[in-house]
Amino acid sequence: MLSTGAVQVMSSETVAAARQYNWWRDAVSDTHCSWDMPRQDRTGFKAKLRRQTLGAADIIHCVCDPCRGRRGRPELGRSSEAAFGLLYVIGGRERITHAGREAELGPGDLTLWDSTQPMEFLVPDSLQKITLLLPQALLEGVMPNVRDLTGTVLNGRSGCGAIFATHLRALARQAAELPPGGQEPVLRATLELLASALDPMPSSAASDYHKSMLARITGHILQRLGDPELNPDGIAAAVGVSPRQLHRVFGESGWTLERWIWHRRLEACRHDLALRPAARISQIAYQWGFSDAAHFSRAFREAYGTSPRLYRATALGRKAGPSDLLD
Repeated sequence: MLSTGAVQVMSSETVAAARQYNWWRDAVSDTHCSWDMPRQDRTGFKAKLRRQTLGAADIIHCVCDPCRGRRGRPELGRSSEAAFGLLYVIGGRERITHAGREAELGPGDLTLWDSTQPMEFLVPDSLQKITLLLPQALLEGVMPNVRDLTGTVLNGRSGCGAIFATHLRALARQAAELPPGGQEPVLRATLELLASALDPMPSSAASDYHKSMLARITGHILQRLGDPELNPDGIAAAVGVSPRQLHRVFGESGWTLERWIWHRRLEACRHDLALRPAARISQIAYQWGFSDAAHFSRAFREAYGTSPRLYRATALGRKAGPSDLLD
């Protein structure tokens, strides 16, 4: 396991041509969970990997020749931690069979896979991709229904998908340059962007214009989620629409604007309560745009049926002390 902020660079050029494919089979299982990849009677296999950490997540930039593999019962049994893999194709093609779905991915496409479920892949041509590999609890903390979306294809060339794809490519270049204290905040922002990209709120019947506009609105909100001054007039001005149009476009999602911001802030706080045991609860609340700690505590209890302190105690796997009984 890599330490936080570490970088690992691997290349088939470092081994003899006759051993390059076997080297690749081991490298894939070392970095992407355990895989069964059939042997090939060939000499020479071009592949490179660059793996780096972002908090509890791994970012793996991969370039490789054609290959195939599967995760069946033996491979599933060898994986020690349940993970989600967010795969983004930069160049080439990859065919994924997973969660009862078969997806043909080309440049700009993304898909999510679950390491606890069987899966097969086929790379028919040279491929370049980025995989964001993260513990399932992290993504489920901001998107409880995420398992329903595994195996589907997300367009990374427009809307929220394009915003996330651009962010992921920047991470693949710059994550190792982040200071130690910058990793977790960037990971939290990445999870929020990913949740927004995977769970588009408008119905399938919504117009392309509304989809594009809604992506701009949600992207701006997520970038400013911790700003206590975030308000409809400011959002409307930032995305270039009238306040009335802003509410109309957002209303088609099934949420009111204010309720969605409220929900996202509470989810961000809930996530941090479980992952930042040293941070004061009031500090977390203020960081995500709440201006009153007591107000936040009441809102949290109303949304999740428990106080922030008791939720944190349960998430951290310890018994609640006397102070945890106080809101």
